[in-house]
Amino acid sequence: MNTNQLFNMFGRMLTRHLMNWGTNKAIDRMSKSGGKTPAQSAQNAKAMRQNSKRMRQAIDMIRRMSR
Repeated sequence: MNTNQLFNMFGRMLTRHLMNWGTNKAIDRMSKSGGKTPAQSAQNAKAMRQNSKRMRQAIDMIRRMSR
């Protein structure tokens, strides 16, 4: 086994390990709610629904004005 093969082998091992580590970190972070309580999540969801409702209303008003 020459040095080029050794470097390639260790490089692949390191890359595989780092990719698995990063993937697991991302999955763990996405699966957690970010330390927020369910009440905070509910408040955020309500605020997002209100914002989307306001945006739809604004789009409808603009559409009516352009006629």
